Amino acid sequence: MPHSPARTANVGLVSLAAMRIGIGALAWTRPDTAATLFGFPAPEGQARYLWRLFGVRDVLIGLGTVTSTGPRRRTWAGVGLACDVADGAAGALGRNDVRRVSAAAMMGVPAAAVAFGAWALTKPPPPPGTL
Repeated sequence: MPHSPARTANVGLVSLAAMRIGIGALAWTRPDTAATLFGFPAPEGQARYLWRLFGVRDVLIGLGTVTSTGPRRRTWAGVGLACDVADGAAGALGRNDVRRVSAAAMMGVPAAAVAFGAWALTKPPPPPGTL
């Protein structure tokens, strides 16, 4: 049975939220590993704190998205979209301060999330009782 665009979008929002939870949990528990994943050097004191701020934000937004349904899920996904837009803007503002690979991650990761999230939120919600 083919999936409707609404169901595909909803499953995609849950998948995006699951990735947000995973990356956020990594940033909170292992900021050194998260930094390396984004092409940054291992963080020291204050930078570890900032990675954890990012991490907990993403975990909570992701959990809000996956544990809600219907209009509430779309609200949480919208909050995530707003954060992704802000993250991409921050990446663009800081792109000249970091190596090219880091700049690409700082702008590319949020851009992909924004593109998909914006597309998914243009689709109508799936009928109640479906994922």
